[in-house]
Amino acid sequence: MRWTEVTVRVPAESSEAVIAALLDAGSKGVSERDDDPRQITGCLSMDDDLQDRLDILEDRLAMLPEFDLSAPLDFNIRELDDVDWATAWKQHYKPLEIGERLVIKPSWESYLGDRSRAIVDLDPGMAFGTGGHPTTRLCLECLDRYVRPGMIVADIGTGSGILAIAAARLGAMTVHATDIDSLPRKIARENVTANTLDSTVIVHEMEGFNVEAQGCDLVVANILASVIVELLPSIRSRLNSEGLFIGSGIVEERLPDVMSALESEGFDPLEIRSDDIWRAVVARCRPAD
Repeated sequence: MRWTEVTVRVPAESSEAVIAALLDAGSKGVSERDDDPRQITGCLSMDDDLQDRLDILEDRLAMLPEFDLSAPLDFNIRELDDVDWATAWKQHYKPLEIGERLVIKPSWESYLGDRSRAIVDLDPGMAFGTGGHPTTRLCLECLDRYVRPGMIVADIGTGSGILAIAAARLGAMTVHATDIDSLPRKIARENVTANTLDSTVIVHEMEGFNVEAQGCDLVVANILASVIVELLPSIRSRLNSEGLFIGSGIVEERLPDVMSALESEGFDPLEIRSDDIWRAVVARCRPAD
């Protein structure tokens, strides 16, 4: 099979949306380079519907400003062979130590470092979440700090399942996870099984998640700021009286919106973490008067 490589150069604030668009178009993986702007590369199979998928991809990228995200600076395609793509994107992912307790290890790599760390084996496949992107890394740092043994955790927008698996490795008793799209749910389930955590991490369909993910000690959501603001009432209702919320995917200029929504929904901020233009917030449910 022959492949078309798609490279998009985009301001960092739009990188997650570009990654999602490439994966939805059928890319078998993505690689990221540089900081701001970021260069994001994916690969699409050259079949009869390639042009349709490219057209849809370009339309999605052109719509980014409608969601308060910057438009791509460059969009390039080139033909390459199967061998190039089969190995090239994996070269960008190496074991990554996070905080004091975690290691994110691609399934095709070995880790010879501190064996006391909790190891997450991951094959991102066609789902977002490798630990390399600042928003995911910020969430992992927060989980490393706040997850305690026996917790019940919920992961909204699970992607590859990386945050759910990390929470379980850090001692969570039960982790409920879901994603709005069926493909990430499938990939997350495969990663959960590969980490032998099927009895701890449950990747739900959306309906099941809404029923089961209740009375949680911690909810984590690595999604866009606008979606966090929209979901905060339901997130608050999932948490117990002293529950914690970790939110990421928040670009710097949208942080005030998220902080205002947290205040309105009865959260007290504990911490804000930063990585380039990205922010992650940690907040606790405010005690009842």
